[in-house]
Amino acid sequence: MKRRWFDLALTLTAVMLIVSIGMGVFFLPTADFSEEENRMLADLPIPTLQNITNGSFSASVSDYLRDRIPLRLEFIRTKAYTELLLLKGENNGILFCRNGYLLDRGEYGTLDKARKNIEYYGELSARLSATNIPVTVAYIPRGIDVMSHTLPELYRGEHTDVMTLIPTGTSLLSPLKNAAESGAYVWFRTDHHWTAHGAYIAYTELADILGYIPYPRESFDVEQVSESFLGTLYSKAGCIAPIPDSIELYRYADDGEYLLTIDQNYTQKGLYFDGFLAKKDKYSVFLGGNYATLSIEKSNAPQRERLLIIKDSYTNSLAPFLARHFDLLLLDPRYFDGGDTELLKLAQESDKALILQGIDTVSN
Repeated sequence: MKRRWFDLALTLTAVMLIVSIGMGVFFLPTADFSEEENRMLADLPIPTLQNITNGSFSASVSDYLRDRIPLRLEFIRTKAYTELLLLKGENNGILFCRNGYLLDRGEYGTLDKARKNIEYYGELSARLSATNIPVTVAYIPRGIDVMSHTLPELYRGEHTDVMTLIPTGTSLLSPLKNAAESGAYVWFRTDHHWTAHGAYIAYTELADILGYIPYPRESFDVEQVSESFLGTLYSKAGCIAPIPDSIELYRYADDGEYLLTIDQNYTQKGLYFDGFLAKKDKYSVFLGGNYATLSIEKSNAPQRERLLIIKDSYTNSLAPFLARHFDLLLLDPRYFDGGDTELLKLAQESDKALILQGIDTVSN
């Protein structure tokens, strides 16, 4: 009899738990965007004959239930801590490294996309050069390349394979890696981007090629604007991080006098978007994020050389340095839909061009 009552109580508890979670999914309010994971959450799908018959409806319902389950973030963190307790040293492809660093494994199933994109940028460089526009091509390494000295002792990955595809002399790896190994804070612990100091190193490395004299670090007022930045790798690792990041801005006297024009229809004065410092996506303090096109011009300044940069998000923290020397037109091929013809037209309105891409961007 006691056994029967125990079985009944256990069954009722399980049923109540399942019903409570199910009701919570549909009736408890949830946000449509997860700031911690930096992504939109799945919506409840509308059934149609097509999505029911092809199976996509049931898959979408599963995504919805997974994204809207109560206490979801706590479950995510519990799973991440469980992986660490099992001594796996990683979660969801993110390695937990020394000195509080989170590093993406950076291993790809195939390098075909990287080869194709690097070949494309080589061809684009040749086409721009043929129109008498000086072109520089440079590739930005990944965190696992720069911070390899923090990797766990037993880690034996193949993350270096993609680096062999980069043409000689077009990688910024060596100066960043040397600075990192000497203790400089050049890469975020919880994010895939370089810090403002890392961007400054790239600025000095590009000086000879682009033809400017870099301003010394002492000429900038280094302002720490956040000590609580938790980036994309924090989100991917299960929303846990040993040490949050700080964000620094390299300010100078007239950096508020630059006019930003975003996608040819929105303007702002100043290089920084301070409103993002109150959000999770604090890296967007640099230029406000990513757009198809963004131009930066100095107000009331004599005419300057115009530099076209075909970029990804790493350039956002580099642009304030380059803006001291050039008017800039930033073009992000991930959002730009004008095609090569429009791109070449924009290039011909510029004096120089810089193709600056993260190796992870061209691989993905």
